[in-house]
Amino acid sequence: MGAYKHFLIDMYDALIQMHITSGFSELSNEFKRRAFDYKIGIWNPTAGNESITPMELKIFAERAKRDYRERTFQEDDIYLSTHQMQLIFAFLSARTIELEKEKGDKNHPKVIEFDEAKNVFLKAFYVRFVLGYFKMLTRLSNPAQKYYGAYIRPAPFYKGRPKLEFICDIFGFQAQKCMVSINGCKRPAFQMAKPLESAVTPIVWLSVDVSLLGKFYKGSKKALDVFIQSHALTRLKERLDLLDQEAINYALWENTHTISQFVSYHGYLLLPFKVFDVKIGYLVANVTADKLLFRTFLFITHSSSPEGVRLRNLTGLGKEDITYWKIDRLSTFVKLKEEKYPGLIELFCKAGLEMLMELKNKEFTIDSMQTANLDGLAEYINRGKNEFKLMNLDLDTMVSEVDLETSLILYD
Repeated sequence: MGAYKHFLIDMYDALIQMHITSGFSELSNEFKRRAFDYKIGIWNPTAGNESITPMELKIFAERAKRDYRERTFQEDDIYLSTHQMQLIFAFLSARTIELEKEKGDKNHPKVIEFDEAKNVFLKAFYVRFVLGYFKMLTRLSNPAQKYYGAYIRPAPFYKGRPKLEFICDIFGFQAQKCMVSINGCKRPAFQMAKPLESAVTPIVWLSVDVSLLGKFYKGSKKALDVFIQSHALTRLKERLDLLDQEAINYALWENTHTISQFVSYHGYLLLPFKVFDVKIGYLVANVTADKLLFRTFLFITHSSSPEGVRLRNLTGLGKEDITYWKIDRLSTFVKLKEEKYPGLIELFCKAGLEMLMELKNKEFTIDSMQTANLDGLAEYINRGKNEFKLMNLDLDTMVSEVDLETSLILYD
């Protein structure tokens, strides 16, 4: 089947999800063609700089296609994919024009109602589309390997048929490695960054305001670049043993993209580290050579953490005991059965570790972790970013025809 027939089938399925099915078969061919004209096209991603390989582009394209058609948006009993959102937008756009002709007045309340509805779906589509790419950026960016950024823009326009199409440029940035001196020994460390959807700044290298560092910094700089030692990355992988590398990458972004407060403890700066909004440990930092350096990761039961010290005072468990009994691992607490070890649970609660009991019902996959934080991801995208200038598009002023023989549209 051609793109048009696929479109009609998919649009009908989307309307079923919205409980809008009556009268579909009676729609005129003119209406259906007009709706097809408003279908939003998505092109294959392209390389934004020379650091992106064809294989990486293929990975982004395949994941984007899967995410585009997965029904991840829920409102009451309605489940929609990003693809379905733009199909409903196309239907409402055609209906708006039809109503305007019927009423003879573009300011008629019914026309305004449908016009506002179509704009809601356009904005919802765009947010979800951007969010899909942003989720990929946060799960694939690794400070010891490569960071990825993206810029989503309207695709080039051609004369003729009304079409709005988007294309995503993917940028790659190789790891920024340096050697830092710790106790007289040289250790590798990597500069940390975060993706930012912008053609000017696809990523932003992390920094912290020195006002957060208190007595730990005596220099003249206003902000310090943030680095993480390879040892800390190793400890994250060991102690968060239920998480694969992409989930660890995401958790690292989630806990460091906005640093607003440290805990000062025994000569170190501790940054609380959360998964599913449950504090499970700390990134341990200090200042060296005008850099903020995360030296290691402590699980929350570690004998050097505030909670770990309380646990040691309650139980007498030392560092070796914590390691031997593997209570410095995420998997231990997820598998812990409250009915079998009530006394142990009580001790953990007295030490301030009761929040760990919330983890046993969680699914430790990158998809479930990101789904749990979709609001946070969307808020981050929305905060101070320039991509939402596209939300004010006047679609009717951007209509033009795409040469389908030469276009790279992916999802028709």
